[in-house]
Parts: sequence; structure tokens; C-alpha cells
Amino acid sequence: MARNPEVVTVDPDLGSRAETKRAVQIAHFTVVGEGGYGVEAVTVAKERPSDVFLVSVEEPVALALQTIESLADVAPGIPTIVYSSLADAQSVRRAMVAGARDYLVKPLKPEDLSRAVYGVLEQEEKKRLRADGQGTEASARGTVITVFGAKGGIGKTTISTNLAVTLAKMTGANVCLLDMDTRFGDVAIMMDVAVESSIADVARKIEEIDRDKIRDYLVKHHSGVSILPAPLHPTEWRNMTPQHIERIVELLAQTHDYVVVDTPGTFNELIAATLELANLILLVTSMDIASIKDTALALEMLRAAGVSEDKVKLMINHSTAANSLREEDVSRVLEYDVFWRIPHDLSVSSSTQLGQPIVVAKPYARVSRSIIELAHALTGTRQEKRGFLDRVLGRSA
Repeated sequence: MARNPEVVTVDPDLGSRAETKRAVQIAHFTVVGEGGYGVEAVTVAKERPSDVFLVSVEEPVALALQTIESLADVAPGIPTIVYSSLADAQSVRRAMVAGARDYLVKPLKPEDLSRAVYGVLEQEEKKRLRADGQGTEASARGTVITVFGAKGGIGKTTISTNLAVTLAKMTGANVCLLDMDTRFGDVAIMMDVAVESSIADVARKIEEIDRDKIRDYLVKHHSGVSILPAPLHPTEWRNMTPQHIERIVELLAQTHDYVVVDTPGTFNELIAATLELANLILLVTSMDIASIKDTALALEMLRAAGVSEDKVKLMINHSTAANSLREEDVSRVLEYDVFWRIPHDLSVSSSTQLGQPIVVAKPYARVSRSIIELAHALTGTRQEKRGFLDRVLGRSA
């Protein structure tokens, strides 16, 4: 885009509107119109063509959400970004369902605003090109599997690491494990590998990175899995944008048969990029009520974002032996079929302490068998039956 993006701000609070205008100007955008909710917002939108709508959402939120829907009706090609002091998942979900494309929490920072605006505009441009049949020429691309969950501590990293190792050993394919956990980034620890370079290093030189050079940033695990670790310091994520993540995932997918992406128990614009790029999303929940509630919100957000239900696979991880709910209750509450179940197994904890995936440390443990079966289900391959003597002697079927 040759010119600076132009925005219309919708905020009934004049003080908040003035602060937003300052943030917009610092971000080098231009405010071409501003107003309050309802008819005023729609009138401004019609009279002042813009690239993006910035809409404030505060309690009571009904009129703000109705305004977002009205803007989408009168200007369907212009994306809406919400900014709000409300940071809970319910508020984010309601805004996304109403039609928001991104959600920023006050105080509004110019750098966050810049990333959000350019991010939604790039997505709109890609949609337009696809609609016009002008998409870039497709290149060979591996399968991207994003392991996602709306809550931390439910075993996503355990599933990611073991699934990656299983895919590599089972298929002999090139497999990459990408650590996108923006809070903890434990893949390197769980795989017992040293972090010499990370995804942050790739992002810093993204203009120079191609299919060959990205291999220099990967560390090879003895199982055959290539790993792109998370940075050692969480602050390094601040300089990364969805465009960085998109480029990195695409390069990894062009050079590997499978890319397994581990994510944190939170949702942000970087994680949104991995979900959009995924061929399969393994949505993990544990059996506790808090996790199920958060998973329900995650499902609604995915639906609101237009993610096809065909690629979202619901998984229950029995991380503890004590469950207050039944699996059929989970499926009924979420109104979603359970695709896979990972059984509770005390062996997981001991293998984690050793820095070894359980499918390597204890290949015949209950969890190992379940993940091997999961890999077969995801790849559409058939698992051969092996006799007791073959297993004991380690002979192939």
C-alpha cells in the first residue's frame, strides 16, 4: 500500500477518542472520520471512505456490538478492529462474533495498533486476490498440524512433542516441530536439546531467509525431528508480527512433510496466524470444568473466524486420574464430537523428567500407544498388528 492507511474511529467517549487519535497518528495512520455508535457511525462510514474501522467496546456492550454489525453491512470490505479495557475471553468472543477482525486491549499502543492494522489489511488483500483468481502459484506444501488449547497445563506440549517424534519414526518423513508457546516455550527442555537459535532469530532476518537458509536455524533431535525452538526470553516475541509467523510456517511447510506447531494456553494475533495456516487443528481440553468452559469459547471464536470445522479435531487429554465429568458429557456440552482421547498415564511425568518423549522412553505405555494410533489416524495409514513375541524382540511387522 503506497499511502498510509486511513481509519475511522468509533468511540462515544470524547476523551478516549482523542487518545485513540494520538495513537493512530503516532502509528503513521490518518484519521479520516470519527463518531459515536449507531447512526452516527454508519453515516461517517458512508461519507468518509477508509481502510479500517477502529471501534471502542465498553460496558454496556450491546450498542457497540450492534454498531460493528451495522458497519459490516454498509461496508463489508472494510475490516473492524476493536479496542477495549475488557480483556476477558467472553468479551473477545462477543466482539469476534459481531464481526471484529482483531481485538486490542487498552491502553492502545501504537506498535500494537500498527501490527493489527497491517495484519487485517494484508488478510483482506489475500481474500481479494483469491476471489479474483490471482493467488500466487501454489508450491509443494507439507501438512501443518497446530496443537491448540484455550487453557494452560492441559498437555499440549506433551502431545506436540510425542506426535512429532511418532510421525518421523512411523513415516520416515521430514518432520519439523515449531515452538510457538509465547509464554513458556518448553519444547527444547522436553526434547533435551540446546537452543542456539530460535524463531526470534529467524524473524529478525526474515527478509534474507529462504527455503535453504531456514534449515540453519533448526536443531536436529536424535529421533529425526527438526526443531525450531522458542526464544529463551519471552520479551523477544514482542517484535514478531503475524506476517513473520506466516512466512516462517510457510517456509517450514515447503521444506518438511509435516510441521507440528505447539501453542500456549492463550490466544493472540501470532497464534491466530498459526490457526489460519493449519491444515489440522488439534483442539485439546482436559476433563476439568474450567478447561471445558474455555474450550467452548475457543470453538466459538474459531467458528466466528470462519475456520472450517472439518479441520478442527477435538481431543480430550486425561491429564489426571480424577475426572468429575464423563466424555459424553463433554461432547454434549461442547456440541462437538470427540475425535481422540489420550489416557491418563503416570509414565508421562517420569519421561518428562528424563527429557525424553514418552514414545521413545516407554513406547508401550498407554499414552504412547494412543499417540501412535493418533498419528495413524491423522495420516490415514493403517497400523499393522504385531504379536507379543514381535514386540518383545523389537521385530517389525
